[in-house]
Amino acid sequence: MVFPVDHDLHCHSRLSLCSNDPAQTPEAILEHARSHGYACVCLTDHFWDSPAVPGASGWYLRQDLAHVRSALPLPDGGAVRFAFGCETEWCGGSALGIAPEHCGAFDFIVVPPNHFHMKGFVRPTDVDTEEKAALLLVERLEGLLEHPLPWPRVGIAHLNCGLAFSEGDLCAVLRAVPEDRFRATMQAFAGRGAGIELNCGCFAANRRRAGYHEDDEFRLFRLAKDEGCHFYLASDAHHPDELGVVPDIGPSIVSALGLDAHHLYRIP
Repeated sequence: MVFPVDHDLHCHSRLSLCSNDPAQTPEAILEHARSHGYACVCLTDHFWDSPAVPGASGWYLRQDLAHVRSALPLPDGGAVRFAFGCETEWCGGSALGIAPEHCGAFDFIVVPPNHFHMKGFVRPTDVDTEEKAALLLVERLEGLLEHPLPWPRVGIAHLNCGLAFSEGDLCAVLRAVPEDRFRATMQAFAGRGAGIELNCGCFAANRRRAGYHEDDEFRLFRLAKDEGCHFYLASDAHHPDELGVVPDIGPSIVSALGLDAHHLYRIP
């Protein structure tokens, strides 16, 4: 059976401050999902669990539990499951932006390991080369495994995100990630039932980069596939015209990785 392009498990509404688009409503997201025959769509606005978790940046401080929950109740999707999730932040050490007692408030929790544009918050200021960014990425994946998350309801977001080293060469970062350590983390995520995100928005943006090499971008996902990981598609849309990236390029990503239904992650 083929890997179905029938879902989008990471998209934002106007509640995410990086969207702030009046047109990016739950209703608009659901309408897109219905018109494309999706089985599931998940709202994942940015979230830091203040005051339960200290250390939020000024940008995250406003995006607390009350803020993201103001999207509820989500409109009835009928045949389309409309799940309520969040995208929290992972800064290393104990600085994971969701408290264990609030994990149950969400159907799905997206965790990006590489929002390294947030210097001094997510990324230490001495991480200033592609090689250091690659090592930080694998260290963050290893550290995340130490947290008591509800792993079957967790997605590891956009391993190919350009924000991992926006001032340099993303492909160099992806090439420099140590294979043995990365494989070990992917094996652990697979064993815990977490999903690995295929962020169509990142793929679309990266293909426009100077010096882009497809094999570099797919490297980590191929290693994850080798270790038994399951995958899901995502737009990471912040505006209505970005939602279409999943049906537009999702099939080409699935084909390049050789995925079938056996590799599909679904929110429990």
